Amino acid sequence: GVVVNRIAKWDGASWSALGSGVNSDEFFTNVFALAIGKGELYAGGTFTTAGDKPSWYFGRYVLNTPPTADAGPDQQICNGKSISIGGSPTATDGTAPYTYSWAPATGLDNATAANPLASPTATTTYKLIVTDANSLTGTDEVTVTVKGTCKRFVFLADKVTLKSTKQITPAGDIHSNGILTLEKGDPSVYNSNLTAVGKITIQKDNAINGDVTSPLAISNAGTINGTITVRPVASEPLPSKSYSAGGLNRTVPSGGSLALAPGSYNLVTLNSGGTLRLTSGDYFFNELRYPGSEAVIEFDLSSGNAANVNIVSNFQFGKEAAIRLLPNGESDSELVTFFTLQSTAVSIGKEAYFLGTLNAPNALVTLVKNSQLRGSICAKEVFVDKDCLFLHHDSPGSLPGPGNLPKPSSEEDGQQETSNQQPVTNYQLEQNSPNPFNPVTTIQFSLPRASHVRLKVYNTSGAEVAALVDDNVAAGTYKVNWDASRMASGFYLYRLEAEGFTQTKKLLLMK
Repeated sequence: GVVVNRIAKWDGASWSALGSGVNSDEFFTNVFALAIGKGELYAGGTFTTAGDKPSWYFGRYVLNTPPTADAGPDQQICNGKSISIGGSPTATDGTAPYTYSWAPATGLDNATAANPLASPTATTTYKLIVTDANSLTGTDEVTVTVKGTCKRFVFLADKVTLKSTKQITPAGDIHSNGILTLEKGDPSVYNSNLTAVGKITIQKDNAINGDVTSPLAISNAGTINGTITVRPVASEPLPSKSYSAGGLNRTVPSGGSLALAPGSYNLVTLNSGGTLRLTSGDYFFNELRYPGSEAVIEFDLSSGNAANVNIVSNFQFGKEAAIRLLPNGESDSELVTFFTLQSTAVSIGKEAYFLGTLNAPNALVTLVKNSQLRGSICAKEVFVDKDCLFLHHDSPGSLPGPGNLPKPSSEEDGQQETSNQQPVTNYQLEQNSPNPFNPVTTIQFSLPRASHVRLKVYNTSGAEVAALVDDNVAAGTYKVNWDASRMASGFYLYRLEAEGFTQTKKLLLMK
């Protein structure tokens, strides 16, 4: 037989005797754990066999791991607005299924949901308790900071420039923390209130159906169908955020589709004709690249919760790209937010259709010709190219839809093939002309065969300042004009990339 002289149990915090009459004080000082890790405990002790022969005893115990709770990052909202809280996912580890309890319940649509909608009227810290199937718990907290009633701008930036448009009728209030310029209209009409900390310039053939306010005298050659006020204007802070991303690279094939769950990814590439399918929740990408055209980013918003796409270093929304919101379309634009930390330029491509909020506090954002926006853009600088149509989330009316924006008959494409050209045998990038220039110069390039072409301009620090061509182009010789009227004097670099060919040249803007 076996005579047991040491028996105990470990409850995760301390040893205790198991049974009676078989334990001694000496036992408690000798029992020890050999290893604890990954939910397992190995404990050691001794017992005596018949014949008084001592033997070691080792036990293996599987411990239940408690759940890990994630209440999500701290959030900031305007008074009267709401935001989804919780993680992606809100609970991990432990043993499913989980139950959720948020406190206080004030301002929550469902205090037992994984991702409730929070609408507090004052700054509130919510405590989350996650309970798993073994009744073990995990906790976390999130603070929702409530600002005053937010002013709702279609464009908010440190500098705003609008070129002419024939579209009927752009709408939404516009604010600049610096200067705000409306270049010569075509003629152009805006249902907008304009405010600026610096100078406001309205060139001829522009009509403003709204008020105009600046601390400086308004330079007005257009028509203002509202009140002109000269008084100090407060600077409006740009949104700020801190985050990182990492994980797998994912690619949407040309003409195909890819569904991604909320989470963190490294490089996400959206190829021509592809559809990237996202849902409500929080996404984190190092880059969201779009090298082609006619692609779609689709959001399933049937839950009614927000979708947030957070990008670290590079976001581009290319030619004829479109945002698709299911099931309600344009009316759900306020549920979608793109936030990018990049300092390089962001382009909403030619004839693109963008629904949602775009925050790029460190970058120049350009709405390229004939693009459509329903939502808002907050950026270091906003530049709206010719014949764009923009509406704020709350503006009445609707956009024509992807590919349906009227194109003025007078539209001149920035890219044109030269006449009487000779057959092209090599890739070639010519020196711009004139050089030096002010403010427009022409860049010519040649392609021996059909290629996907990227022609971009960079400052001397390597930051992209203009994307002149990013498209599939037939063989031939082409000329592209670059209007640098909004750029500072100095040297710039322009680079042609096509089918493995790369060439860079320098140009000089002198104002």
